[in-house]
Amino acid sequence: MPPRLTPLRIRLLQTIARLTQERGVPPSAEDLAQACGLGASTVSFHLKALTGLGYVTKFGRFGGLQLTDQARMVAGSGIPIYGEIAAGPPGFADQRPDEIVPSVDELLGIRPGDFFLRVRGDSMIGIGVMDGDLILARPTSEVLDGEVAVVLVQDQGVATLKRLYRFGDEVTLISENPTYARMTYPAEQIQVQGRMVARLGIAAPRVSKARD
Repeated sequence: MPPRLTPLRIRLLQTIARLTQERGVPPSAEDLAQACGLGASTVSFHLKALTGLGYVTKFGRFGGLQLTDQARMVAGSGIPIYGEIAAGPPGFADQRPDEIVPSVDELLGIRPGDFFLRVRGDSMIGIGVMDGDLILARPTSEVLDGEVAVVLVQDQGVATLKRLYRFGDEVTLISENPTYARMTYPAEQIQVQGRMVARLGIAAPRVSKARD
């Protein structure tokens, strides 16, 4: 398995993108090393890794460094992915961001405070939310009946993604997969943490936060 992206490799991709924009032509490995203040051997090592990962290609007789479409996404700004959200039986909520997803704010209309969750399970496949997809959630404590919500079941300490309906003093969570039974809880046990506003498919690249 090829090595994953690290902060240094992301920095190299960002520098290639910046130099290409500033100069109008892709930089060489020597240009990259000089811009980043790194040795030629260090840059060469990481460029080989980035080439193997499919982020960098060389073209032309002088070997200019060119980014792939995937790399151009990674070289942009990012927003956090806060772990996983269960779309099957509820799973434990994790409040620590463990991934960064390339920014798609212009495409999805992202607002400050919005966050991504990676879906685990198949209970929402009826609306096209598949296992491994990213969903964009907007923080809120209230949703309309029938909206898809990020819900915390407080007495269980678990979170799930479901359609939410209120019936008197109870809240019912409904899947978009007929193999899953609806779940009903006392209203005081349910805390709405957000509303799903968009889905980003499983093609979204994972970016490691590992050290160099």
